[in-house]
Amino acid sequence: MKIITVNAKTPIRINIYLRDQGVGSRREIDEYIKNKFITIHGKAATLGSKVATGDIIKIDNPSKDLIYALYYKKRGEVTGRLNELSGCEPIGRLDKESEGLLLYTNDFRVVDALLNPKHGREKEYEVVVREKMTPRVITLLKKGIRTREATYAPVKSVTMYGENRSLRIVLTEGKKHEIRRMLNALNLTILSLKRTRILSFVSHGLKAGAIHYLSPKQISSLLLELGIEDKN
Repeated sequence: MKIITVNAKTPIRINIYLRDQGVGSRREIDEYIKNKFITIHGKAATLGSKVATGDIIKIDNPSKDLIYALYYKKRGEVTGRLNELSGCEPIGRLDKESEGLLLYTNDFRVVDALLNPKHGREKEYEVVVREKMTPRVITLLKKGIRTREATYAPVKSVTMYGENRSLRIVLTEGKKHEIRRMLNALNLTILSLKRTRILSFVSHGLKAGAIHYLSPKQISSLLLELGIEDKN
């Protein structure tokens, strides 16, 4: 049995809170609730239950091994679950026409720790465009871009190379289609977009469609970078 004392700023749905505690995905937690595995102050939780600071949650479910893996998504592939990584979800996505590094795990504490913009976690991309760029592109990306869809924060860093037709961009925000929409606003046509780094983990040597399971040392490094307690 796992016992959790809730610490939350405001009331929050139990499946979201337990996901962020690494118990499982929201779907898995809803299944635990349906099967009466979860109680709040001794009473069976229900779908949609909310918890607040001080609530005592008890979970009767078998413990699971935590998995952390890097995967290189091929261009043209839709980001989603992988048969080889049962129970794991991709933390963050790449659109169909992009390729590169994805992190898969069943430790759902990683979701907020990696994706919430307030943490400023770095992800690096390499982009090739059709048009020859001027230094103004770098100036505008460093200032931030406003489009019809959203306002995008200044990039962490950006470098131009390859006869001014390639960019190396580091983001800490991670909004949907962020790079595509920013460069489209600058009238640039993307020919290829690759994610080459997540935090300190790089894609070098990882072939398209390949999975790399993180070693215990790499797992400790990942959790340390994310500020998450190592359960191993």
